[in-house]
Amino acid sequence: MNRIVLRGCWADVLAGYLQALGLLRVVAAQVDPGARLHWRGDVAVLDTMLSEEDLLAWLAHTYVPAPIVSPWNSGSGFAGNGKSRSAEQALQAVQDLGDERFRPLRRAITVGRQVVAEGRRRGWGGKKDELWDKTHKIDVVRLCRNTLPEDALAWLDVAVTLTLDDLAFNALAGTGGNFGRQDLSATYYDRLLHLMGPKAKPAQSRRWAEAALFGREDVAYLRDTVGQYDPGRAGGIHSASDEKGDGFANPWSFVLVMEGTLLFASAAVRRNGTGNASEAKPFFTRSTPLGHGSAAEAEPVKGEQWVPLWDQPARAGEVAHLIGEGRAQWRHRQATSGLEFAMALASLGVDRGLTAFHRFVIAERLGQNPLAIHAGKITVTSRPEETLLRGPYRWLEQVRRTTLPSGIATALRQVERQAFAVAAGEGRTALARFVIEFGRLHELVGKSGRLRKEVAPYTANGRADWLAALDHTSRELWLAAGFAGLRDAPRAAGPGIRELLTRAGNKGWQDTPGCGVELYGTTLVRALTEAHRIRVIKAQDAAPGAGEDEATRGVQTAYLYGERLPIDLLAAFAARDVRDDLVADYLRGLLALGCGPGTEASWPSRDRHLPDWTLSLLLPFFGTGELTVRVPDPRSGEQPLKTLRLAPRPGWVVRLAAGGVDAVVREALLRLGMAGLRPRIARPPASHADGLRLAAALLLPVTRRARERSLTRICIAETTDHAIPDTEGVPA
Repeated sequence: MNRIVLRGCWADVLAGYLQALGLLRVVAAQVDPGARLHWRGDVAVLDTMLSEEDLLAWLAHTYVPAPIVSPWNSGSGFAGNGKSRSAEQALQAVQDLGDERFRPLRRAITVGRQVVAEGRRRGWGGKKDELWDKTHKIDVVRLCRNTLPEDALAWLDVAVTLTLDDLAFNALAGTGGNFGRQDLSATYYDRLLHLMGPKAKPAQSRRWAEAALFGREDVAYLRDTVGQYDPGRAGGIHSASDEKGDGFANPWSFVLVMEGTLLFASAAVRRNGTGNASEAKPFFTRSTPLGHGSAAEAEPVKGEQWVPLWDQPARAGEVAHLIGEGRAQWRHRQATSGLEFAMALASLGVDRGLTAFHRFVIAERLGQNPLAIHAGKITVTSRPEETLLRGPYRWLEQVRRTTLPSGIATALRQVERQAFAVAAGEGRTALARFVIEFGRLHELVGKSGRLRKEVAPYTANGRADWLAALDHTSRELWLAAGFAGLRDAPRAAGPGIRELLTRAGNKGWQDTPGCGVELYGTTLVRALTEAHRIRVIKAQDAAPGAGEDEATRGVQTAYLYGERLPIDLLAAFAARDVRDDLVADYLRGLLALGCGPGTEASWPSRDRHLPDWTLSLLLPFFGTGELTVRVPDPRSGEQPLKTLRLAPRPGWVVRLAAGGVDAVVREALLRLGMAGLRPRIARPPASHADGLRLAAALLLPVTRRARERSLTRICIAETTDHAIPDTEGVPA
């Protein structure tokens, strides 16, 4: 076996990809059944018993063209009315050739003429110059399927899909085998005549083959139509930096491309779980205008063609089976959009052995000419982030099915753009952007009076560990997760803080966030403080008092469950040492997506942030459960254990928000004294803490031991390793 690197067949150009497949197909069928193809990066590599010299000579002198005919098209040369004279002349010239290599094609043309004659006899002919009446086009295609030779049906399956009562076209072959005014079969005949016709020159044919397969650049091309497969040359003169001044159409490129398209027949895909004829083309989906720089929402697009790469040599039959099956499944069904296809690659929903896919968007550019625009390459690998997007994607589908205002439509595109980036391998950065954009979209839907009647708030199923999947070194993310995870029930679906900070209530949408303040970076602290104030009111209604005695009685405002954070994160938040806008963005997203208690993420590496003494003073009051410390007896010197329960007074949060920090400090010190504790400093200095931020920060839960350490920082006491186990809530 010889290993031939096809340096002219690059997978990032659709023509180059199809050329390689076409070459494998004809070599395996006509000269070397053991030929195999694989991809080294984006370059095709052919393993064959032929040498490079043998291969070029075989193409120039022995190759037998595929029987490609399109009698259903007016411009294919079968009309005989002079409207498409060049096509008719090319068709007749091929039929008149005595070369034995053209026997299959001549036979297909003869049968195609019989189809035309029979169709006209049945009264299916069109008016004036039209070959067929549009109402009978499906009848003509059915007659072709029943009449054409077996080896001519592959092109029919590529160009046209028969449904029960209509025709569907594969964008890979244009509209039933033509791109605008260019009929592909007629162009195919013209190229064959240049290569093997009466006036063809074998030496020139060989040079064109060298250029097509090995990238030879000193060969004169034809100044003729290229088609959609090579957009860099399809625009004509001066359309590409590497354009050849004497022409831009290589006959062998087009012929081998046509041979390659025959592997994309749609019959097998219709058995692969899809009932929609428009989705019954191998690796073809409706377009998602995301993931490439030239994407435009309003651009006329026919769809996306994804083409697979593999790094192990495969025979033609194996490649035909792979492409014919077209398996790309996500969420247990065939991918139907570009975004779902990318998700399928991220979840290994394609056949084993595939390494990557190139994506081509079939868009109408250069007037109304469809072009295969390269839109990137995605490797096939398992990406754990993809599993987090499955639930949110179902909610996005509900939103997409409604009639969207422009602002919400833009927000939806932003969310899908980040989902595509996650599937394409941009990892945690893209996932973080997805969380932020999803939160923005969720709130916009909640603001729309019409949409929220059609789409309920998103409710997470299960406990998605967003912290472990995201960039968990971010202090802003940890703070957002701390706020978002607050709840009074152990399950993620239990009552929580979401209804206070967003429009998503426990029983559907609400007109405004429960706290009455929109959640943005500039209003983050105010919204959290208002949520804390409402929490105090609800706690008073539920349990009027809690504490050891009347002197220390207060209300427990802390949530029972949540992510216990390090105290230095609370300190950083209280000291304005974080970005409020980023905390708000993360918080809005995590509130929408659901941030369940518990995470496998490790604490972020961070600089120790010594909390302000005011925070250390108040923190023991804001929590659940009893605190246990050792309090030294000044007379005996012993350190007996002291267990106490502290709770804030109902008016503390309001006072803090109003700037009355010193008044709250005095009352807190008094209550510690009444509980039998002595402050380390008899008269602490005036506090410089921001009361509003302090009230917001005290919503965040910390561990019981962190509260005990804060207590010993303020009072003459010591922590103990024999304290009651720290079991309340969900410890970090």
